[in-house]
Amino acid sequence: MRRFDPTPRIRGLVRSYRGRHGRRARVLAALLEGDDDNAAAEVTVHPSQVRLPRTVIYAAARSRGLEPVGGAAALAQRGPWIDPMRFVRPSEGSAG
Repeated sequence: MRRFDPTPRIRGLVRSYRGRHGRRARVLAALLEGDDDNAAAEVTVHPSQVRLPRTVIYAAARSRGLEPVGGAAALAQRGPWIDPMRFVRPSEGSAG
């Protein structure tokens, strides 16, 4: 009697998992990049639409030079999933 080998099924599951989260990450990146012509504009991300945790969205925004409106404390005061997250690019003059 031959044993069942789950390796092909596990590889398919890993590929599916990576693909699904890769699509979500690409959508988030497109939202955060936004319109470079209007650098002072506020970027609003809805975690329920992107389907990513707020901590992932916050880390991605910080890595692109965006700061949360009202500071990190303002993000913690809002709800965990349904409230939008707002980010702005810090102005060049206020960094001193």
